[in-house]
Amino acid sequence: MKKGILISLAVIISYTTFAQSKCGVAFQDSLNQIISPTWLQRKSNFEYQVQQYTNALKASRIQEYPVIRIPVVVHIIHNTANKSVGGTNNINISEEQILSQIQTLNEDYRRKEGTAGYNTNAVGADMQLEFFLADSTATGESSKGITRHYTTKSGFDIVNELSEITAFSKWNPYKYLNIYVVKSGTTSTAITIGYSGFPFDAYVPGLIPSSQELKEQEIFDGVVVDYRYFGRCCGTISSSFNLGRTTTHEVGHWLGLLHPTGDVRCGTDYCDDTPTIESLNKGLTCNKMISTCNGNTVTNQIENYMDYSPDVCMNLFTNDQKIRTRAVLDLSIRRKTLVNNSTIVPESNTLQASVEPNPVKNNANIKVQFKGTENLTIQLISGNGSILNEYNFNDASSNYFLINTTNYQNGMYFLRVSTSKESKILRMLILK
Repeated sequence: MKKGILISLAVIISYTTFAQSKCGVAFQDSLNQIISPTWLQRKSNFEYQVQQYTNALKASRIQEYPVIRIPVVVHIIHNTANKSVGGTNNINISEEQILSQIQTLNEDYRRKEGTAGYNTNAVGADMQLEFFLADSTATGESSKGITRHYTTKSGFDIVNELSEITAFSKWNPYKYLNIYVVKSGTTSTAITIGYSGFPFDAYVPGLIPSSQELKEQEIFDGVVVDYRYFGRCCGTISSSFNLGRTTTHEVGHWLGLLHPTGDVRCGTDYCDDTPTIESLNKGLTCNKMISTCNGNTVTNQIENYMDYSPDVCMNLFTNDQKIRTRAVLDLSIRRKTLVNNSTIVPESNTLQASVEPNPVKNNANIKVQFKGTENLTIQLISGNGSILNEYNFNDASSNYFLINTTNYQNGMYFLRVSTSKESKILRMLILK
């Protein structure tokens, strides 16, 4: 079997040992290890959970999932002094170019027939993920999901200046996918055309207080793409990466997908239907590539969006990559909260509450419905009636509410869900 459950520290470190100009993920990961002393442990722990979850999903033989819609905010950071929009070599790209990128994401992640994102590969998958520009801000104001910010700075080091990039604008990453469009590279740095934050925010029980872990997770969450490789029209300059697939690739990382090599020769991406290969396609053609690893010779899957191929070669996410993203979207607190916040939960005249799914593994996803807005309280209660924790949500509306259960042992628990008028008691089984 290509990918096992046991994740060694050596394998986790291997994610970080390779960096090159197209994608800055591997190098940034090595920096995160320095910034956060628990980064490797959290990532290893998270990968272990993902592997357990994906094995369970495969055993269930589920092929169709609910379509998840992800709200996107595109932040344009430019040095166009006259604030003009669009045109060749203008970092302040047009709305048309932005919309072309959103369209590309939807074609690629939905494997849409009649588009460049369609394939007939036997392992090809419709990821059942859709993306749309956010139509309102966190405070309810109308928005096109696009922000523009002027700077005198000529370019950014995407790997080392993430905090400077996000200082211009950041919408709540628990509600939106933030995509930053900048000019990459300065006179002293190599060009990295894309980067994405990973969803490795799983807890390591007993290591340090969870509040500190949450603080460390604020390192960066979102996607950064050089404007010359963003979208597929209206000023895109690259001749090889000009169809919007750089963003498709980086969003794949945001969803927890790895490069097919795992960033080492003959490494792993933990997906059985992507072949084990020697190296990524760093050329500018779609010529066939052959790899020999552990005595096995295979044809590289250069059409996979997580490779480094030119955009015209790419049209494939696999079934195992789809299953992996579903596991990540359920296990990552940040990703799961975003999905919950983007799901419309209808009101109810009386209080309704349920745990979905039940039994619970790591996060209790609690669907609560009521009328209007309420101050909501959810209490976690042990089998003998002791209150273990209490969660308060002020001025809440009907929604999903996520409670981390990593630190609790297997067994039966109760949830008391209360508004100012009503209360419900739920049974919840934690089974890891």
